[in-house]
Formats: sequence, structure tokens, C-alpha cells
Amino acid sequence: MTSHPSASDVDPQIDRAFALIDLAAHDGAFDGLVAQFPTVRWESLFANTPEAHLLSAAPLLIDLDPAQDNKALVSWLVSKERLSPSVTWIKSRFGLQALAAMLTRRLTCRINDGEEVLLRFYDPRVLLGLPSALTPVQKKFFFAPVVSWTAWEFRRQAYYGIDAEPATAAEISAFSVMPITLDERQRERLMYYDKEALYDSIVTHWEENSPEAIGDMEPDMVREAAIAAVARCDSYGIHNADDQHLFAGLMMRVSPSFDAHPMVLSYLRDETIPPQERLSKMIDELPPAIWRQIGADKRYEALFEHALPA
Repeated sequence: MTSHPSASDVDPQIDRAFALIDLAAHDGAFDGLVAQFPTVRWESLFANTPEAHLLSAAPLLIDLDPAQDNKALVSWLVSKERLSPSVTWIKSRFGLQALAAMLTRRLTCRINDGEEVLLRFYDPRVLLGLPSALTPVQKKFFFAPVVSWTAWEFRRQAYYGIDAEPATAAEISAFSVMPITLDERQRERLMYYDKEALYDSIVTHWEENSPEAIGDMEPDMVREAAIAAVARCDSYGIHNADDQHLFAGLMMRVSPSFDAHPMVLSYLRDETIPPQERLSKMIDELPPAIWRQIGADKRYEALFEHALPA
């Protein structure tokens, strides 16, 4: 792959079409792709990275060459995106290899402490959150290689698009010097910009860890309980996704109204404790007798209440 775009990589008059698929979301997708479409051109975004050997689980950039009959290929990709959030559609003036190289560089981002982590922008749920999570400058640089980027929003069953702000070749190259840095607020907004994704993950967590508690509930009711859990947790100023999962777990496993207990409230509303530490501190310090009392006083209708009565 090329490291930087050159004049031969880009035609300012032509928008080229590509699909980006997360192969990890579909078992056997890579084998199916190469078997059914042996002439298709593609590049793995994991190429030339430590994950290069994970080809069958890589984000794969596929060239939708207008000179080819792509109807069957597009239909195959659409079938995948409707099964699981996994496909995005790109228009760019760069060729396949140059675009793949630039997108590969965008896989890395830094978080507050300088740690480098994988930015899963090839997941449509993450991609559609990027415009609201990035700063204006970050957004311009991140989307510089594309003209437009579109994804199927799984919950709303509709396509949403991101139009890139024009950038010069120099600006695009400058981006590769250092990865984007995301602070904690940006990361939370990025991963859970659309709380539908958070509700999905809470429901999945309940299915895996508390199946007996939701066994008699209709799926819509389980989802309403997840929505209520997030709303209640938010009302205490606790917005961290891990803590929202923990809060929802306590509602389901201990008591739907656990946060009505005065001692629990004293922790949840204690402004001397950082919000991200309140739940863990409460769990560590509440005596067993209080937990037994909370369990005995449970009020099941609270499972669907966004705020408890004062």
C-alpha cells in the first residue's frame, strides 16, 4: 500500500465507489466473498498492521468498479448489512490502495493517558457517531479522504450519510503524523451517541447474566426496562457506559427499586465522590444487612420508571 496520496492517486473529477465491510460480524464472509466474486478488488485495513493475519476478521475495503457489473456484489453486501451493523458505503476520489492506506491510519486513536487503541469506525454505529464526537478540525481531517460516507442505521432502518468537508492533499498528509486523541467525553459520545446501541448492549448483558429475571418478559418490555435503567442512572449524573451497565444489572439482579434506599441515594448523590466511582464505592461499602433490606423491599414496577418518586 502507498503511504501518502500522490497526484496519480486522485482524480478530482471522478467519485469512485467502495464498500467497507466488517468481516468479523459474519462467519465465513471472506470465503464467501472470494468464492462468489473472484475478480473483485479489495484491500484489508489490517494489512501492514499487527493484525494483518486476521484477514477473515478484518475490515475489508471493496472496490465497486463502475466498469464491472456489481449488482450481485452489492446485493450480497446489502444482505450482510441487514443482518448485522457491518457495512458502510464510501465515495472517494482516491483509488483503492491509497484510500485503504489512509483509512488504515485512522484505525488508531489515542485516549487521555496516551494509550493507543483501535477506533472501530468500520462499525456503522461508531461511524455515525463520529461527526458529533470529533472536534471540527478532527472531523475535517478524519473524513478528508472521502466525498461521502453512508451507513444503514440498524434500528431506524434507514440510510444516514456523512458529507466530508473538502481538504487539501497537504491537510490529508498532515493527519498521518499523529493519531486523533479522544477525551473521555468524546469516547462516551462516540460509542453511545445513539442510546439505541447502549440499550442493545444492556439487553444482551441481561440475556447472558440474568436470563431468569427476564424470561417471562416480552422483548419490548425488556427494552423499556433498559431505557428506564439508563434514564435513572443519568439522573444521578452517572453517564459512563460501564457504570450504566452496572446500574442496570443491580436493577435486574438485586431490586428494580434499589436506588430508593436512603443509603444508596447517599452514594449516588454524593458530589464529593467522582460519578464514575459512586457505584463501585457503594457496592464495596454497603453492609450485607442493607442489601438484604433492599432485596426485601423491592418494587417491581420500578423496573420501568425513569425516575423514582421523591
